[in-house]
Amino acid sequence: MIPGPARPIAEGLRESAGSAALLARYEAAQAIARVLQPIARSSAPGIDLQVGNVDLRDGVLWIAVRSAAESAKLRQALPRMLAALTANGWQVYEMRTRVQAGATSYPGQGTAVPSSPEMAFSEASNRSIAAVETAARGLPESALRRAVERLAATLRRKQR
Repeated sequence: MIPGPARPIAEGLRESAGSAALLARYEAAQAIARVLQPIARSSAPGIDLQVGNVDLRDGVLWIAVRSAAESAKLRQALPRMLAALTANGWQVYEMRTRVQAGATSYPGQGTAVPSSPEMAFSEASNRSIAAVETAARGLPESALRRAVERLAATLRRKQR
């Protein structure tokens, strides 16, 4: 069998009913994210509405956010967001958010930059590190004690 000319992947996906529905959802999420991105950024600076963060199902718009604070900011912008979607031909009756905590980065857990770039890490003093170490020694052997010991070690490392 001689293969035909190369075709775009999207064209091949549209030939199957299951993949056509998936592709339609992806394209809808892409279009919605483009419409909402300016509004979202004006109300919650730093938010990034991408295809993986936006999903429209049965008139309910789901948006994945990094924190409850971002969710609250988006809820405040809900009237503007719904108006923009309606103006672009999308029928959205409700907006829901879900917090995806795995999307955030916390200091000491795989990243050297703060989760809020405008806020630098504060230096810990010897006295504050000693207080954390004393608190750890005062705890019974437990997961909490190990966590406080790790905190003290992290503070010592960051101090150097």
